[in-house]
Amino acid sequence: MKLLIVSHTGNYPVDVGGPQAIAHYLSVHLARLGAQVTLYQRFTSNASREKWSSTPEAKQLWEAGVETLPFNADYSLKNIWRYPSYIRSSPRKLDGKHYDVVHYNSPPVDANILLPRSYASQGVAQSVAIHGGLFYESRNTLGRRIFRYQAKYMSGAVVFNGFSKRIALEQGFSEAKIRVIPNGVDVEMVEAVEPKPLEGEPSVVYAGRLEPVKGVGTLLEAALTLSANLKGFRLYVAGSGSLEGLVREYAAKHPGIITYLGRLPTVRDVISLVKGAQFAVIPSLKENFSVSLLEAMASGTPLIVSDAEGNTEVAGVEEAHFFRRGSPESLSQTLERAYTDYEESRRRAERARLSANEKYAWPRVAAGYRDYFANLQDHVGEY
Repeated sequence: MKLLIVSHTGNYPVDVGGPQAIAHYLSVHLARLGAQVTLYQRFTSNASREKWSSTPEAKQLWEAGVETLPFNADYSLKNIWRYPSYIRSSPRKLDGKHYDVVHYNSPPVDANILLPRSYASQGVAQSVAIHGGLFYESRNTLGRRIFRYQAKYMSGAVVFNGFSKRIALEQGFSEAKIRVIPNGVDVEMVEAVEPKPLEGEPSVVYAGRLEPVKGVGTLLEAALTLSANLKGFRLYVAGSGSLEGLVREYAAKHPGIITYLGRLPTVRDVISLVKGAQFAVIPSLKENFSVSLLEAMASGTPLIVSDAEGNTEVAGVEEAHFFRRGSPESLSQTLERAYTDYEESRRRAERARLSANEKYAWPRVAAGYRDYFANLQDHVGEY
């Protein structure tokens, strides 16, 4: 099978976000399963391409036999005048190349806007992954409208759980065209990383995007209550985003309680931090299928998780401590109880680790994609 994976939202591990990690590991493991995989990537510049090319993850792709196809496009506002050129150039990059299946790792509402119709006219099977950003986080209303139109060219859609399945149905996909395949985690990599010792009793880590939808404000407010009730409490925050200034402000006002580490250079550094903590917190207000949660589960660190639907579909009450999303009081009370009975927290963490290994290891997840793509060609033209 010749497979094109279109991933223009960023490049793992340089760029932050779950979709990038999925495109990377899916490409690697499908190639190991015998598929001829081309990963079509977008870079903002030649410098960003060179930076990515020097990472171990780039080498991992090439050693697996994945062909990487770069495309330069900077979507910042200062380059908005270039958008028509990007839209014309992206299809040309693929001229003369044949694929059995094209999989869009995110809705193609950017430079790839012309690809779905083009490949449909050639009789090529196409699918799209329904990540949540465009549909509940982004202000790109035009993009959502474009995608509803493009859906008719798709042979199928990959969703991760009930949450993203509802999004796919709302976008016009029929039940028959939707396949549920969970996200995956690199279990072997996580197991190999050594924990970073952290001060604090308890020591608590949040590592992820610093955006309102991720519940960062809830976590910061809860930290002040926790520091009053648990004298040794220490929160470590790692990541970047629009709330970075707020995190810096809290850290400056409350040294010894909140430590801002910035954006860590590699995923391995993130895993090391999580493994060294007594608790990892996933405080999302909304969540589709959190890669951060999967990595924390695989790390074996006790979990404090919001009851956002995407989280409760991944981990159960036997594997994590849940709190009411958006409530600093609920978060602080939950963590205090979890710390009081730390042995129970450790038992839940071990069950979560085993669950990550059994359900979400990438070889298993990639096999599901392989079977899905193999069947997808039977639905070409059903749009």
